[in-house]
Amino acid sequence: MATPICSDCQRVMEGGFLLGPGEGSGGPIKWIEGPPERGFLGILKVKGRRQLDTYAWRCPGCSQVRLFAPPA
Repeated sequence: MATPICSDCQRVMEGGFLLGPGEGSGGPIKWIEGPPERGFLGILKVKGRRQLDTYAWRCPGCSQVRLFAPPA
């Protein structure tokens, strides 16, 4: 993936990732295809849905963060 340029201040953005609550493994947050649906006990249904790692880019100038979920 090419390094994005900030749409607000035109600076080169810094790459990184977001860590979700309770994720001690350090893995990136996943983008899950479709609207959220809850099953038994209110647990989110994700089986059979496309799941992609989410990458974050932050502008060092204005602090804007952009998220991308490129195909695996």
